[in-house]
Parts: sequence; structure tokens; C-alpha cells
Amino acid sequence: MPRLIINADDFGYSGAVNRAITDLHRAGLVTSASLLVNMPHSEDAAALIHGLSELSVGVHLNLTMGRPLLPAKRVPSLVDEDGSYWPAPVQYGRMLTGKFSWQEAAAELEAQVEWALARGLQLDNLDSHMHFHMLPAARRLTLQLARRYGVPAWRSPNVLSTLMPLRLWADLLAAPPKRSQLPAPDYLVILQQWGDRLLTDQRVARLVSRRGVVTELVLHPGYAGDQEPRLPDQLSEQRRQEEVELVLSPGFQAWLQRLGLRLVGFGDIR
Repeated sequence: MPRLIINADDFGYSGAVNRAITDLHRAGLVTSASLLVNMPHSEDAAALIHGLSELSVGVHLNLTMGRPLLPAKRVPSLVDEDGSYWPAPVQYGRMLTGKFSWQEAAAELEAQVEWALARGLQLDNLDSHMHFHMLPAARRLTLQLARRYGVPAWRSPNVLSTLMPLRLWADLLAAPPKRSQLPAPDYLVILQQWGDRLLTDQRVARLVSRRGVVTELVLHPGYAGDQEPRLPDQLSEQRRQEEVELVLSPGFQAWLQRLGLRLVGFGDIR
């Protein structure tokens, strides 16, 4: 039977995001959540997790939003003059042009994993904000972290994108999934890219419904109308709420049933 992990990113980003993720898990939809550990509501998210015993939990490793856990003087290449991370486009440019210290990044990412462990959380996966762990150097660091702390899985690099050319779709449909160095879902689908097109795309349906395949569907849930101060976000509150409404819709339930998808967490793919 094909399996689906519905993972909610950005747990800890805001109170509205925390509530949306909790609601979707209790509705039997979100099976996993990725925790941002350096946000104003990270402590609240960690406390909520202790009451959600069936929720698969990972750290959403972050080098592009907010401030690092470590003092800025320990990670000077990661931050601007204010001590905040450089915005994602700038940070990626620094990573690629030698202005970024991967040694400093390794120390900060280790601190983020230890933050979660210090709060008694059992981690069964790692991924990253803005998907930076797909860069070779970051991927090596993430693999080292997983092995050092006994985290058994991570996010797949095999992204099913709306922008993929037809040739790549044909290759994927003709071949078995490529395996990674650490257990991971076979495919990654980001709802932010697809929207409700996901429910009608036959290429995605053929891949994720294959016998034995595990797919991770990434959500960015939240509720609109929350007036609390927030850090700049790549997604609007309205867009986050639209994702909540989509996965709660009868059409999404019908899609799950039509493809025969069994909802699981990361602990089920070891």
C-alpha cells in the first residue's frame, strides 16, 4: 500500500501556525511537524508536542529567518549587523560565494537540534527552512547531525515540482525512486507549489500511488486574522489558511481514498 506523510512546516512560527497544525493533527490529517526552534512561539510548540503523542516530530533547521540560537559573535558570517540571519536570497548567495562559514553553520545547527532534545522531544526526522539542506555542504552537515543524534530519517531530495519538464516526469514514471543515504520518503510534494491542482494531476497520482512508495506532502498551515507581531514570512496568512481549508475539503479526502494512501509518520519508514 502506498503511504503518505503529511508534514506541517514552521511549528513555532506563530500562535496561529501552532493552532492550525494542532487542529489538523487532531483532525487525523497532519501526521508530522517540523519545529522551528528560534521563533517567539517555539517554546509553546514544544509544550504542545508533549500532548500530541501520535505526532511525528522533526527539526526545521533554519539559517535564514530570525536570529540564531548562538550569540552573533560566534556565527558572524551567518548574520547581518543587527545579529539577524541574512534573508534567504542573500544567505544563499553568501553560501555560494564563500562569504558563509559552514563551520559556524554546523555549530548553530547542532545547537538547534540540542534545543529540541533538551525539551524532551523525540526526533525522527530533520529537514530545513527554505530547503537549504539540498545544497551539498548543508546536506553533509545534516547527515552528520542525524547520525550523531540518532535521528533516523530526513526529507527527500526528490521534489515533484510543477516546473519539472516532461522528460523528467517520463524518467520518474519509468524508473523506481532513487534512495538517499538516510531513510527518506521517496518523493516530496509541496502544497504551496501545487494548490488544488494536486488533486487532479495524473502524473503525481501515478507516482505516489505506486505500491510501497512513501511520499511526503509538505503543508504550511496557519490562520488569517491573527494580529500578533510576526517575523517576515514567505507566505501570507491568507495563503496559509487556504492550505488548511484545502486539506480539510471533501476533495482532498476523496483524493486520499482514490489513491489508496495510508497516512503515516517518519517513524514508519525506517
